Amino acid sequence: MKVELIYFDGCPNAEQAHSNLKKAIENTGCGCRITEWKSGDEKAPDYVRQYGSPTILIDEKDIAGGPGNCCASDSCRIYEGGVPSVEAIQMALRKGSQTP
Repeated sequence: MKVELIYFDGCPNAEQAHSNLKKAIENTGCGCRITEWKSGDEKAPDYVRQYGSPTILIDEKDIAGGPGNCCASDSCRIYEGGVPSVEAIQMALRKGSQTP
């Protein structure tokens, strides 16, 4: 399973999102590695630029449902509760592991 965290330097929610993501991976026991992308990094793939910070992708799908019209690179994403919860990330990880 491919797990990615997209963020930009200075994002006030990136550290908490990363922490919640690590806890969710530990809790589910999936053993997934996190690929981190800085949205302004020239080495980051083009698709990274369509997401605000922080964004968590599992198998290239945004766990919050997609960038929509609200988000772009170098913009802050606001989630209910500030960042995706450990529980929400765990649900997305479990769903991703069931995809053939």
